[in-house]
Amino acid sequence: MTPTPLTATTLARNFSDYLNRVRYQGASYDITRGNEIIARIGPPEPVAGYPLEGLAALLAGLPTLAGDADDFVQDIHGAVAGLTTETDAWDS
Repeated sequence: MTPTPLTATTLARNFSDYLNRVRYQGASYDITRGNEIIARIGPPEPVAGYPLEGLAALLAGLPTLAGDADDFVQDIHGAVAGLTTETDAWDS
């Protein structure tokens, strides 16, 4: 929707009315002072991303690893146990 030109004076005199038009009709306005656009009011842009409130439900609905997670932990512990401490080659 193309913003409608609106003088700053008119906006100031009818501020509540114009805010209601933005809120309920989705109107947008270019606020002018003289011949210069100094501001724009209109509905906010849609927010990108996933709402944080729904994150717990999303995670609860994902498939689980079941026994694979336990096997993975055992593999990590085995790999760590097999590590040797690094010696300083300059000590010899």
